[in-house]
Amino acid sequence: MKRLLYLVFVLTSYVMYAQGDISEIEYYFDTDPGIGNGTSIDIDPDVELLNQNFSIPTTGLSTGNHKLFVRAVKDDGSTSYYYSQNFSIRAANATFNSSDIDGFEYYFDTDPGIGNGTQLMVTDSELINESFSIPTGSLSTGSHRLFIRSKSSDGLHSEYDNVAFSISNNPAVFNTNDIVSAEYYFDTDPGTGNATNISIPSGETLNENLAFLTNVMPLGNYRVFLRVKNANDDWSMYDRVTFSVVPLAGVNISDINTIEYFFDTDPGIGLGNNITITDTETVTQSVAIPTASLSAGTHRLCIRVGNTNGTYSLFTHNVISVKTPSFFNTASIVAAEYFIDVDPGIGNGNAIVTSGDNIDEDFLITTSGSLSMGDHYVYVRVQNSDGTWSLLEKQHFEVEETLGINSEIISEISIYPNPTQSILNLKLPNTITIESIDLIDMNGKQIFHSIEALKKLDLSNVSNGIYLLQLKTNIGELSKRIVKQ
Repeated sequence: MKRLLYLVFVLTSYVMYAQGDISEIEYYFDTDPGIGNGTSIDIDPDVELLNQNFSIPTTGLSTGNHKLFVRAVKDDGSTSYYYSQNFSIRAANATFNSSDIDGFEYYFDTDPGIGNGTQLMVTDSELINESFSIPTGSLSTGSHRLFIRSKSSDGLHSEYDNVAFSISNNPAVFNTNDIVSAEYYFDTDPGTGNATNISIPSGETLNENLAFLTNVMPLGNYRVFLRVKNANDDWSMYDRVTFSVVPLAGVNISDINTIEYFFDTDPGIGLGNNITITDTETVTQSVAIPTASLSAGTHRLCIRVGNTNGTYSLFTHNVISVKTPSFFNTASIVAAEYFIDVDPGIGNGNAIVTSGDNIDEDFLITTSGSLSMGDHYVYVRVQNSDGTWSLLEKQHFEVEETLGINSEIISEISIYPNPTQSILNLKLPNTITIESIDLIDMNGKQIFHSIEALKKLDLSNVSNGIYLLQLKTNIGELSKRIVKQ
């Protein structure tokens, strides 16, 4: 228990589900505000599998134990069930703890409050590695949870650790009896033997798929608990899993007979550009899609399939870039330059020394300490010997939060919804005032600038695509990647 100060909770989330990419996650603490009402974090580009770290601010939470909940949101607006993690908030003056551990306390099922559990005394030490005998004679038969936390010599307690266990009717002996039955329940334990029975084959182990009836349950998130009983009438501890009840979807047995696509804005199911294909169960083929009618810049290509029953799938999408027509260039490269975020004009970027017919090498590009926290893009273009400059190539990177109170406060700025179709909301802590707002497109062009302390931006007249929203405030700057769709 050497560190008791928890300011930022870092989560590594692994989320994957079918039909559609993950476009954002939302999180909340302790109580579910409802799907779509949590704090949103944009995932850009959208991904099928999410495997990354998130810094989630905990400022404003009371000291004590809390639970963080996270769920993923797909590009069609549907959500996953939540992932949760317990954590602790310590008082602001709880600095790095150099005191030894001098005791533990434990309790069953319900927290009696810090310092009010059953005490376990130990010899003062930096690290405790020993076993404890904890009596359970006063507990009722059934499932319980043991919680334990340590205490330092200066009176501070750690967060708790916990484990589930079960109290049997009979003395605990080595079990040589086969499993003979199983039961399950949702959310609330009705008591051992009072849950819904499942017929299973008798045996030493249970290794099969079990069906749980959820057809009468309202839509939402639930937990199902399962326990088994042996031939000696002893019940196991429960095992559990979280799941969601979603609208019933029919089983599709019709073949796919059409593909339709559209760019940027959905014209409605069946109204996209149609590609006729031979009826088939699956589609694995290349399709040539013309882009001649699109303006230069970033666009989103969306594709969905229809079957012989007239039903369409959810659409999948991919971000594409349309460039102005160019001729085949045989001149050698004589110069290169880069810039970050905003294009200073051709020839006015930071020079890169290079030459040859092509460039196939790594460049070390220095980013100054003046860059704002958040998302940025570095752009590179080259010039050949006849004076022609290439189109831009870009790479996204992030400037992470630095240590300091100002950075922590800046990270509390909330920009939502993201993606957005029109209105973008800016929610700031009371201590922050906006000094300027800039919107930059993916060609490095500033398309909006304001020195007003706006709380809403109307993007309804902005073309669909990816942008950088850059905020300058009285205590620092933030750059955030947003999507207009």
